[in-house]
Amino acid sequence: MWIKSLELNKFRNYLYQKIEFNENINIFLGDNAQGKTNLLESIFYLANAKSFKANRDRELIMFSEKEMVLDGVIRKGKSFKNVYIKANESSKDIFVNDIKYDKTSDLKSLFKIVLFTPEDLTIIKDGPNFRRKLIDDIIISVDFSYKGIKRDFDKVLLNRNKILKNQKSKFFKNQLLAYDEQIIRLNYKIYQYRKKYIALIDKYANKKHELLTYGREDLHIVYKPDIKADSLDEYKSKFKQRLIDDLKYFRTSSGSQRDEIDIIINGKDTKKYGSQGQQRSAILNIKLANVSLIENTSQDKAIILFDDVFSELDEKRSSFLLENLGRFQTIITATNTKSLDIVDRSKIRKIKDGHILK
Repeated sequence: MWIKSLELNKFRNYLYQKIEFNENINIFLGDNAQGKTNLLESIFYLANAKSFKANRDRELIMFSEKEMVLDGVIRKGKSFKNVYIKANESSKDIFVNDIKYDKTSDLKSLFKIVLFTPEDLTIIKDGPNFRRKLIDDIIISVDFSYKGIKRDFDKVLLNRNKILKNQKSKFFKNQLLAYDEQIIRLNYKIYQYRKKYIALIDKYANKKHELLTYGREDLHIVYKPDIKADSLDEYKSKFKQRLIDDLKYFRTSSGSQRDEIDIIINGKDTKKYGSQGQQRSAILNIKLANVSLIENTSQDKAIILFDDVFSELDEKRSSFLLENLGRFQTIITATNTKSLDIVDRSKIRKIKDGHILK
């Protein structure tokens, strides 16, 4: 699938703009603060009914205006679908081919977006929660039921920790027992999902990194679960063994919230020993693994969004990227023309102060 056109009305710094997209490579050049990231944000919002930057829709509406509208046409299979979203401070309306969608989850099943931003480098540089979130987001992109499992787990974990802080309550033992049954079951499900999908992500990312580095580097995504188990009963037994720590520290000391995902190049942890170029390439190839995973599980193609990608990659990697994305609709923003000699000039446009220029 691919996005054919998009109209932005009072979205961020776009008063009104209609954009027609190429089926493959689309590049938008511009200085900082001209609207490049806002354009990608609007495409992401069209697919998810939420922003990857803002927490509230109010932030997306042009200053002094009361509502914004996105009106897009996507090609899915042999048919076209119109996606229309109107949002204000307190509500949003979603229509697909004039049929109202009451749940944003219904919209997310329509088409997939894979996004790369400079901020993604924190996935390697910062704590394990960033890497867990990366993997969880990839799993949700191909199996939306996992989102409910993860949501339920987060809620049960929060409540169990509250109970552990109130051990003097006369209901403590019964409450803890009830939450233990829930958290063990959800933990084991998350463990199974992560184990399955990290193996697939590792396979796809490894192949892409091998091509990118001409066989000189070997990338692996290594799952290090806090608890390993071959059955629910075994997981339960190992979880219960750490109850003494839970009681001592007033928090849940074991489980999937403590899983680690290591990103390894040539046998070395990229967080400790990888260069910036290796870290960037590793994250890029994990994102591209997500693209392959979506295609192989749904028989459909994701739309790839790259925000200022050329500033994060050297010229050789940038050129390789452009040469190998022709099968997918890819929308790229950049501040310069580095690595663009191989690109048809008709695929390059400029953004200035919320306007798209040829």
